[in-house]
Amino acid sequence: MIHISGRRARHVIVLLLLALAGLPGAVPAARVADLYAASAPAPDGPAAGNTAAFGAALRQVLVKVSGRQAAGEQAVVASFGDPAALVQQFRRDAAGNLWAQFDPAAVRRGLARANLSAWGEDRPTTLVWLVWDSGAGEIDLVSGSATGGTAGALRQQLLEAAEARGVPVMLPLRDAPDLAAVGAADAWGGSMDTIRRASARYPADVILVGRARLSPPGTADVRWTLLAGAQREEWSGGITEGPAGLAERLAARLASGPAGTDSIALAVSGVGTLDQYGALLAYLRGLDSVESVAVTGLAGDSLRLDLRLRTERGRFEQALALGRLLQPEPADEGTTTLRYRLAGQP
Repeated sequence: MIHISGRRARHVIVLLLLALAGLPGAVPAARVADLYAASAPAPDGPAAGNTAAFGAALRQVLVKVSGRQAAGEQAVVASFGDPAALVQQFRRDAAGNLWAQFDPAAVRRGLARANLSAWGEDRPTTLVWLVWDSGAGEIDLVSGSATGGTAGALRQQLLEAAEARGVPVMLPLRDAPDLAAVGAADAWGGSMDTIRRASARYPADVILVGRARLSPPGTADVRWTLLAGAQREEWSGGITEGPAGLAERLAARLASGPAGTDSIALAVSGVGTLDQYGALLAYLRGLDSVESVAVTGLAGDSLRLDLRLRTERGRFEQALALGRLLQPEPADEGTTTLRYRLAGQP
């Protein structure tokens, strides 16, 4: 057996931790597939039809990548020049639509020129509690497995709107634990504490509650409530306005600005195992607001890091507030170091 002591032992431990930094962490953020790709109708025949389809597809991509509807305005799309010049590959699907994959670097540069932020592929997962009132005395909750009838139609409309805005969503199982924890009447009545408790079993960062009053022909007036960390926001609209409003609000907090290269010091306590270390590093490196992470010290269960950000410090703190992994602690007087503790650690 080889014994290592003192400073050398700590150095070896740090190297081992660094080697294990790629361990998967308990981070619910999801990677958005095809973020830089979209489909648009295109007529057969003249190439002019493809040009219009490329422009329509680029508009969709800009909205998804930025998270903002403003990125799809004609002036912004026009500032990119010929959309076909940004296309890396394209094909027609079975329905005759034109699918196009755009150059990610070119898209991000163009958004920066338009003074718009770009949002990375790893985005918070949102749990959506969507309850509907038929207006005829029927109140029900949309589950993740709903396929037919009103609930199935609402689920499909919600998922399509979320995909168009690039926000990963999930719906509750509505199984025995859900039924015991929260009912449709609780959600309709706006019992947010009950919903928060029922949501704890799901791997989601954010909770979105929709209370939809249905009216013919197939329209819905929805009161939306976003629960993001300790913050709560509300707005109204149809089913599609739920994912749209969610994307706008999360992008405003999390998307990297066209400029910003702050460096900050971060101290995290409660890091007692290699798995916890790996989860922490994977989490920080997965944040869109973080450009690089460097370990600078290890004392007991407290880890010190230097982070280079793509955005300002305040937006980085907002990103941490959305996650479940870190809890803020009081900062030392006279220091600019951010202090956090791993959630669930004494």
